[in-house]
Amino acid sequence: MTMPDIRNPTPPAEVAVQDLRVAYRTRSGRHLALDGAELSVTAGEFVALVGPSGCGKSTLLKAVAGLVEPATGGARIGGQPVTGPPAGVGMLFQNDALLPWRTVHENVRLPLQVAGGSRAEQNVRIRELLDQVGLTEFANYLPRQLSGGMRKRVALARTLAADPVLFLMDEPFGPLDALTRRRIGAEFLLLWEELRTTVIFVTHDVDEALLLADRVVVMNPAPGRVRAEFPVTLDRPRNARELRFTSRYRDLYEAISDALGLSDPD
Repeated sequence: MTMPDIRNPTPPAEVAVQDLRVAYRTRSGRHLALDGAELSVTAGEFVALVGPSGCGKSTLLKAVAGLVEPATGGARIGGQPVTGPPAGVGMLFQNDALLPWRTVHENVRLPLQVAGGSRAEQNVRIRELLDQVGLTEFANYLPRQLSGGMRKRVALARTLAADPVLFLMDEPFGPLDALTRRRIGAEFLLLWEELRTTVIFVTHDVDEALLLADRVVVMNPAPGRVRAEFPVTLDRPRNARELRFTSRYRDLYEAISDALGLSDPD
């Protein structure tokens, strides 16, 4: 996909999660998803959250997005407390949530319509974004006419249209097949290296975390809190095939696997 020099004009945001406790009501009582979770993300940093299913990774992301109400503690973005869905935050989930009756071009228009401006100005921005994610030739296609990877690119372009200062990504490439997932991840990495937006990225895949992130944060089983953090001291730009043969990569992979309890028993 082409990578024109289109940079996010808004400075990226720092994120602080402090003493975060979130509980859900269930049929059997209350489920404590997070208990005293703490996380700091510097402006422009790419942080990957990994941990077992049900450890509160997605809940932490939703708390930063203002989509759940904490029992105690909370999150700040750019120094401001999160009390509801904040402006300047782009979210990508496993479901691309495209409107099936709208073309690719018109799906990307959605956040621009909210922001205002003339249709002519919006059209210029949409063309830039579609070029950026390699979908210029598919502008008039409907979502059902696209592959899974292409729909993810549309969702990404729509998110970029709002010029977010923070990306919250909850296993956005998870439903894709392995080859498409690897390709889309590499393309997103190129895009992020151009924009340097702050990212919190949830994944179960240690390889994916090491390829993308500046830091990998490992969470405990529920109730979730941070167990360990690993700075990813691998040079950028990153090539997955080359990285996997380096000792630094192997050492990080094994350390994170140990923290997750994934290592083979002796």
